[in-house]
Amino acid sequence: MRQSEVYISGMTELGDLVRASRLAQGLTRDDVAIATGLSPKFITHIEAGKPTAQIGKVLHLLGELGITLRAQVSVDIPPALAAKAPKRRRAAHGS
Repeated sequence: MRQSEVYISGMTELGDLVRASRLAQGLTRDDVAIATGLSPKFITHIEAGKPTAQIGKVLHLLGELGITLRAQVSVDIPPALAAKAPKRRRAAHGS
């Protein structure tokens, strides 16, 4: 399997990538919906570049299609601060 890097600047490019990946694997939207537990309509919205999709569901869909996201950060983040970041969470809303 060949790996590709695709620049994603918005939901349109992400939707194009999801659709291309699905088609390359010979999958229908219904196939992906069954595998992910997401609705075919949600997958259609992602492929159409709908900007209001829930990020958790999008990440789940990407994982099922074998797509990994990487972030390119333009700020220098010291390793010690990066290690500390996951530990500093605010209390849940309403707590």
